[in-house]
Amino acid sequence: MELSLFLFIACSVPVSHQYLLPDHVAPSHYQLRLMYDVDPNTNYSFYGIADIQLTVKRSTSKIILHAQDYMISEDKVSVIGQKDVPKVTGVKLNDTYNFLEITLDKDLEENGKYKLTIPFYGNLVKGLDGAYISSYTNRQTQKTEYLISTQFEAISARKGFPCFDEPMFKSTFSLVLGHSKEYTAVSNMPLATSSHDNALEDYWPWDVVGKKFRKEKSSFVWDHFAKSVPMSTYLVAFVISKFSHVVSPPELSKTQFRIWARGDAIDQTSYAAKIGPQVLSYFEKWFNVSFPLPKQDMMAIPDFSAGAMENWGLITYRETALLFSEKESSFLNKERIAEVVAHELAHQWFGNLVTMKWWSDLWLNEGFATFVSSVGVSAVEPNWRADRSYAVENMLSVLSLDALESSHPVSVPLDDPKRISEIFDAISYKKGSTLIRMMLMFLGEGVFRQALHNYLTKYSYSNAAQDDLWSELTSASLKSGGLTRNVTVKEVMDTWTTQTGYPILTVTRDYSDKSLTISQKRYLSLGVGRTSQAWWVPLSVLCERDRRSDSEKVQWLGDTEGVTNEHRYEHGSGPNEWVLFNYNMIAPYRINYDQRNWKLLINTLTSDKYSVIPVEGRVQMLSDAFELAWNNQLDYGMTLQLASYLKRETEYLPLYTGLSALAKIENVLKRSSEYGAFQKFVRRLLNNVYQKGGLAMKKIVKGDDLNSVKLQTTVSSWACSMKIPGCEENAMEMFNEWMNTDKPDEHNPIPVDLRRTVYCSSIRRGGVSLWRWALARRRASNVATSRDALQYALACSRDVWVLAQYLEWTVSEGSEVRRQDAGSVIAAVTRSTTGYYVAKDFIYGRIQDISRTFNGQDRRMGGIIKTLLGQFTTKKELDEFLEWKKQNEKYLSASKIAVAQGIENARVNIEWIQRNKRTVVDKMREYSIDFIDYEDVVLRSFSVQVKSVAWAVLHSVVISVLLV
Repeated sequence: MELSLFLFIACSVPVSHQYLLPDHVAPSHYQLRLMYDVDPNTNYSFYGIADIQLTVKRSTSKIILHAQDYMISEDKVSVIGQKDVPKVTGVKLNDTYNFLEITLDKDLEENGKYKLTIPFYGNLVKGLDGAYISSYTNRQTQKTEYLISTQFEAISARKGFPCFDEPMFKSTFSLVLGHSKEYTAVSNMPLATSSHDNALEDYWPWDVVGKKFRKEKSSFVWDHFAKSVPMSTYLVAFVISKFSHVVSPPELSKTQFRIWARGDAIDQTSYAAKIGPQVLSYFEKWFNVSFPLPKQDMMAIPDFSAGAMENWGLITYRETALLFSEKESSFLNKERIAEVVAHELAHQWFGNLVTMKWWSDLWLNEGFATFVSSVGVSAVEPNWRADRSYAVENMLSVLSLDALESSHPVSVPLDDPKRISEIFDAISYKKGSTLIRMMLMFLGEGVFRQALHNYLTKYSYSNAAQDDLWSELTSASLKSGGLTRNVTVKEVMDTWTTQTGYPILTVTRDYSDKSLTISQKRYLSLGVGRTSQAWWVPLSVLCERDRRSDSEKVQWLGDTEGVTNEHRYEHGSGPNEWVLFNYNMIAPYRINYDQRNWKLLINTLTSDKYSVIPVEGRVQMLSDAFELAWNNQLDYGMTLQLASYLKRETEYLPLYTGLSALAKIENVLKRSSEYGAFQKFVRRLLNNVYQKGGLAMKKIVKGDDLNSVKLQTTVSSWACSMKIPGCEENAMEMFNEWMNTDKPDEHNPIPVDLRRTVYCSSIRRGGVSLWRWALARRRASNVATSRDALQYALACSRDVWVLAQYLEWTVSEGSEVRRQDAGSVIAAVTRSTTGYYVAKDFIYGRIQDISRTFNGQDRRMGGIIKTLLGQFTTKKELDEFLEWKKQNEKYLSASKIAVAQGIENARVNIEWIQRNKRTVVDKMREYSIDFIDYEDVVLRSFSVQVKSVAWAVLHSVVISVLLV
């Protein structure tokens, strides 16, 4: 008789570290035998056997590991030792911690070797984590094809097979996958052999399995994969599909590279097939550590939660992050693909070869991969200047998010595995990357790379914590003299990784003796700094007279300096010359100067000599000025005067920075009566830049220059939103041309880099019929990046019922919106002026359905709630949310950080409205008073017409009275 184990819910109260597995036993090798039926008619049934080789560290009569979401045959669980065979007396599953507890009749011997065997079975689901079902439509046959993919990071390997699902428990793996012969299986390691013999026969004979699968044994094959290198469970991966693949040219890398995709999309793999092996080869040289596997597969999955996953030897991607169509994908799509490919390949060293001990140090994985991705992209696409653009964009993101009291440290204590997903955010990725770049800059690239080589070599196939990295960096630095003042890397970097936030430096000059004083405190969006916090701050200073180069030695503000006593600093500028801090954005901090120095900087920036200030310096100034003005620490008049120089800016990054800062103001004004004043101010700012390319000329000028393309597409998008004359008209004209094309699904005359803006602007102005036509084009497209652009644009509609229907699709199985895209669609609708009201009602009323759709993807739930809260501008809106939150805590319990950040953002908005709205609107009107454009002409013309009509009506009434 077959006995099955059902879930047992533990009622004990959690204590410190209760969520961690005990370390009495440790796995050394997994033999996994899995058999899947990729068939909806059998409910995607599967059977599995996990044979786990164990080493006993301390004597125990219990083996505890992880298991979730399948049935276990209790009577078939066994433990066999080299000297004895303990009897299994109990098998119990703790659902709170996903612990599978196996009780034995005797203690396992210390240092003993045992084999644990666990047979299990169940049904796969259409989800986005664990081993799950995905699907797509074969465009040739119009038949739905199904596939199995995996996503085990962070704690979902336990959903695929019983295992010790923590990063510290590294082990080797041997995998056998049974599947129908019409499918192909791919895993971390190369295929060794294939057989028609049931590899599970000893526990799951075919007369049992065949009844469930309703198929002949001869229709199945069992693929045996080579034994893996030691790795953590979250890196195990496999895909069972009918995909096609291409092989990269062997001269690009000694490692075999294959790119997999739907057969209909295999022609979109050329770019990834080219840059993938190039980046891998470059990283081998940069780290001076060889890639240890014989092959690297990269696979585009139709349904995928994240951008990509770095599984060792089998990297899985969203289609938009891997597939590029020369005809249908934009330059920005290409950049995104290069960035993601480089990010995932960087993980093969940081994360895979050397893994963090626990998820508290996730930043060691993600921060390094984010930083090194810019190194890889710069190597294969040197003209893009990815090192500079990624650094700036990451820094600005950090300065925004980490200014919240509700942010978290880079190295964050975690007391609940269910909250791990919360820290997959900009702090772990972008602040981590920013701090790594900072270390490279103050240590020097040579010292930094030697330390990384030592670190990767020392901890290969093992685990490390941030202190292990600090030790290697300090050792390398001491040998070269890279650090001064007798401090260690740990002393410096712990101030950045173990405490939340970043500092603002207040710089006050003494204009009589070329000196200045510096003080530091934590910067907060709500303007209250805690003086107890301090950082080791690397100072990079640029003086107007003798501008210093990036190569000069970094000076330091210590973590005891500038807190209780101001730090004195000597510089070379005269009384009528400016001083600029952090001109190369070496570290994440803000600077506020005395009024005189601000004016000197602004005078230069608004003159013809603005380019004497480096691009990064202009970015830092713009970001600081707008943020300080937001917090009433700098006059908005000075900030808007500084921003006026953007009329002449030709570099993308400063323009991006200024517009990002203005977007923050737009967000709180767009549903108010003063929005027109904001639009006019921006029209004046952008009109000249807009006329030089993009939608103004209905084409991209210098289309081979990525930064030029970014500038034109960004300005064009703003121009249409701000109603710059001709922008929306040009967009509609281009869209209508596409609509009148004989075969619109084969030929789109709109320049590919302008499509996103053209689509949105046209749908915003067009009616329901245009929206439906765009939906039909999205449905017909075979290119994921093209579908993505149309998906974004569909949220631009101003028809309430259309937006309501669009939102409804996000929670409807088999609708126009795939599960992976539900969060993006809800967020896009929420951000629009009309859609905000529709989305708010939808989120409040359908939270249960949204939670079901996300199926445990807590980051997505937190993301849409944070987006909603970011739109609030009144206390009434916030109070309404807080009351709703009390009734729906169970849906938000795993999104506490994101929700807290959203609430704080809402309060920041509300406070700004109360303090600054009137001042800013008046200043914007003042700066725009002499600017007359089409909107003014239209309004004045309309006013004249109204007055004429009014006089005509009055005249007729008077005549009528007289006639009577």
